Amino acid sequence: MRIAIFNTVQLETAGGMEHFCIQTAKHLSGLKGIQADCVTMDDAFNIRYSKLHSLYFLRKFDQSIIYRESRKSIEARLDKADYLKCANFIELTKTLRKYDLVYSRNEITEAFIFQYLVGYHRIPPVIFGCHCPHQYIGANTFHSQLHNLLYSSPIYTHLAKRATGFHTISKNDTQAIKEQFKNHPVKKVPNPFDAIGYAARASESKRPFDLDPKLYNILWAGRLTAQKGVTQLCDLIGVVNRTHNKKIAWHICGNGELKEQISSTVAEHCNVYLHGHIDRESMPAAYANVDLFISTSQWGETYAYTPREANSLGIPVLSYNISGYNEIIDDGVNGKLAESLDEFSRLVKWFADGNSLRSNIKKHIQAKTDSVPAYQQLLHFFHSCL
Repeated sequence: MRIAIFNTVQLETAGGMEHFCIQTAKHLSGLKGIQADCVTMDDAFNIRYSKLHSLYFLRKFDQSIIYRESRKSIEARLDKADYLKCANFIELTKTLRKYDLVYSRNEITEAFIFQYLVGYHRIPPVIFGCHCPHQYIGANTFHSQLHNLLYSSPIYTHLAKRATGFHTISKNDTQAIKEQFKNHPVKKVPNPFDAIGYAARASESKRPFDLDPKLYNILWAGRLTAQKGVTQLCDLIGVVNRTHNKKIAWHICGNGELKEQISSTVAEHCNVYLHGHIDRESMPAAYANVDLFISTSQWGETYAYTPREANSLGIPVLSYNISGYNEIIDDGVNGKLAESLDEFSRLVKWFADGNSLRSNIKKHIQAKTDSVPAYQQLLHFFHSCL
């Protein structure tokens, strides 16, 4: 069985979907009788695509965002799987026809490409994986509300209706897809995550920044965007620092359009440090010695890697009670869930004052995210769709 894992965006971008593509291709290609390869559009296409994407979000294009990981590193991680780039849609069609099945993200971009630029009838069966939330629950920005409108509309239904099936990750998306695509097979399988393997990598790389062991070190990592709650993070720091500024050190990792807002907070508070983008290989070492990981994301995600990554190192996670996080965080066991900024700040202070969760966080996350059964379920779904 030959599987093409297609993503318009090149793997060098090093986002969550790109990580999933690499890990899944590597694992499946290690199984007997399976060849899974990653297929994307080439660099020139991605530069044009990213410029349009930046224009849509009214932000300046930064070419560095599509080169966060080297091809050499990606190919090493892929092991037996291949990495193929296509310069145009004719080449993409020819490439995909060499496979038995095409697995792709559920973005409207990919659905448009398959419907009008490649043609579902010209390539093997397509399964859409819902790595982009089908609906942003609780979203209140213009772009997120436009997203919700488009993806629930007849436009998206038309573009994606010729897909063979849908792989969902969250409860909300599973329900929404089943309602919108009543005649399509839908299978919910959480993204595989190897907690033991991730924790082992912490000692293999150099710590990307220094910590003061006398302080309570808090880590925040993600894109500096409205969805990730950058404004709320700045507000949180201001509230907590009124009483705990001498106890806490805030470490922020990431880049994005709201970088200036974070920079202003750094300038205002002497215990806040902005470390910029940290490559995926160095992140385990970043988690290893902090005391708490926080996420201020404002609305749901299909699959949140960061709480799993932090938990695998035994680090408790504090986040808002939203989809994607409340499916992995069991309140009071491997983290805490907050309903408001006041509760969030109170819980940060609770942790910083020396309180802790009375549980084995590592064992809890290992049991909750066993990767082998997840890959088996995903592969079984692929076979059933053929």
